[in-house]
Amino acid sequence: MPIAPLMQRFVDDELARSDDLIARTRAGTLQLLRDPSGLAATERALQFELADALQRQAPRFDAEFIDTLRRLVADEMAGATGFAPETDVGGLDTLELMDESRVEADIEISRATQIIDSTAEWELRELQTFTSTLAGQTHVSADTHPLRPAIHASALWQATSVVAGDAARRALVLRTAAGVMAGLLKNAWAAACTRLESQGIEPGVYRTVLLTPAASVPARVPEFDVTRPGAFSGLLAGLPAGGALPPDAESRAELVRRGSTLFDPRVLDLMSRVFAKVAADEQVPRSFGPALADLQWPALRLALKDPALLDSVAHPMWQLVDRIGAAAAAWPQPGDPRSGALLVCCRHEVQTLEQTDTPDAAQVRRALARIEAFIGSQLDAQRLAARGTVDGLVLAERREVLEQSLTARLTDQMVPVRCSAGVRRFVTGAWARVLAEAMLSHGEQSELTRRLFKTVDDLLWSVQLPDHPQSRQRLIGLLPGLLQSLRDGMALIAMSPGEQQAVLDELMAIHTEVLRPGQRPAGTALTPEQIVQRMRDEVITEAPVQRPFADSLIDLSQIETVPADQLPDEAWTADKARRVDTLMPGDWRRLFLRGRWTRVQLLWRSDRGGFFLFAGETPGRTHSLTRRALDRLSSAGLLQPVEASSLVQRAVDAMLRELSLAR
Repeated sequence: MPIAPLMQRFVDDELARSDDLIARTRAGTLQLLRDPSGLAATERALQFELADALQRQAPRFDAEFIDTLRRLVADEMAGATGFAPETDVGGLDTLELMDESRVEADIEISRATQIIDSTAEWELRELQTFTSTLAGQTHVSADTHPLRPAIHASALWQATSVVAGDAARRALVLRTAAGVMAGLLKNAWAAACTRLESQGIEPGVYRTVLLTPAASVPARVPEFDVTRPGAFSGLLAGLPAGGALPPDAESRAELVRRGSTLFDPRVLDLMSRVFAKVAADEQVPRSFGPALADLQWPALRLALKDPALLDSVAHPMWQLVDRIGAAAAAWPQPGDPRSGALLVCCRHEVQTLEQTDTPDAAQVRRALARIEAFIGSQLDAQRLAARGTVDGLVLAERREVLEQSLTARLTDQMVPVRCSAGVRRFVTGAWARVLAEAMLSHGEQSELTRRLFKTVDDLLWSVQLPDHPQSRQRLIGLLPGLLQSLRDGMALIAMSPGEQQAVLDELMAIHTEVLRPGQRPAGTALTPEQIVQRMRDEVITEAPVQRPFADSLIDLSQIETVPADQLPDEAWTADKARRVDTLMPGDWRRLFLRGRWTRVQLLWRSDRGGFFLFAGETPGRTHSLTRRALDRLSSAGLLQPVEASSLVQRAVDAMLRELSLAR
């Protein structure tokens, strides 16, 4: 969609001011990091270290923020969702897998987003009324402001990468900088509103910030409970006298001809009003409006001969309306082929009911079943299209299970071995990955796999050989082949050159020592205490599961897009682990990723439940997450059910609000 010239000019003007914004943010952050008040000695040392790094890397810090901000804003205005498409291949080389460390970073970005949003809340909301006008919208929407808090928080997070290497230090810089930037943005957004107003831009009519269908929230308490027995019949008495919306004479004659000799204008009035609101519902894509509106005539004919339709919302006709509405809302993006195919199916079923002279509940029930079957076939088609990604995840789970088994085996093998902690970590961590990769890629009986397994025996013997001349001679002859096997194995898992050299340097020091005659005491049996201590040491893996952000659990009520009155109910929050355990293919969830809520559907979960593949809102794109990543999102309240929000209920509520205003 082309960008409105006024909006482009506004964005360019704001981006031109980002140099001053980040410079002032950096200055304020340095001042706070150098403030020792209320800090322990270790905390003061850490902050001073970060302040020094920020001072030294000031030009790079500023440039990284500005470049990232411009890129993210450009993506936002181009309609990008922030998720890179996953190529359908049979491996993980191009697959974007969300693991626990990745999710931790997203949670920290969310925290920074909340800091900015809560500080500049009113200024941001006022600015959104102007940007909605700039975008040519008639309502106020948060999506019209491309420089939203999450964009600034994400750019800040990227900028911290030039200051600190580990995630915990980056998080500290991010939180400090976000607090400073929040105050600056508060003033900047207020000034932007003043400039736009002086340019003659009129703010949009401010009612509320409309959420996108993907960020739909739990339904509020209905004004009129349509699930109550006889609910629709009760509505008839409340309709204004003479307020019916009768069809023209020809249509009324057709209605009577099709079987309604007891024509009731009140029923026509009710059906007309309800279906008008159904077709105009904001949570349903506009393309589905005509098809939903066309259901009015089959529903009206049913109501005039089938009292059950006015007695219960459980009638198949109301279920059909709700199912079409829920399915349509799942894919809100214009041009989505999934939505287009669903619309064709729904139109066909609606036209079939329209052309039936005397529709009944059984026919509606069959139409509902055919739509359900079509939705199921769409799920199967998406899973088939993602078969390459699924194959890659299956392989990843096999590799993970194999690594765990090999780590346990190598741990047992190393219990009686006297060696450094670094060697233990390498063997039980990196070399377990080497062996797993060799077994999966080349086969368990391949020459390479057998050689790499033998390398373990040679390595462990080499670091504890007896102090004997013949043993030293054997080691001298063994070392060239051993070192070459180690290099081959490390290359197999693409170990970085720095990590490889660190391992080789440590082994060189050990082998240099063992080659010196007469310098080591004779070997002695290990005591039980020594064995226990070594068992504790050896469980250290090359890449331990880290929780770098000890306080990164977020109160869901504090996140930008999650007001407190939209929290999940107690039943959902009672058992966090069960949220992931109960996920089954076809289930819908709301997921908070990269600063925004997105609605996803589970396409596949691995047999052991370690990997999950979701279909996203953007056609052709999927999100792959590990079980640990989902657990972290769940524990932070960022994995939620899609609340069952009845389209019929919303339509009745809208109708009653309209009637109350008219009185």
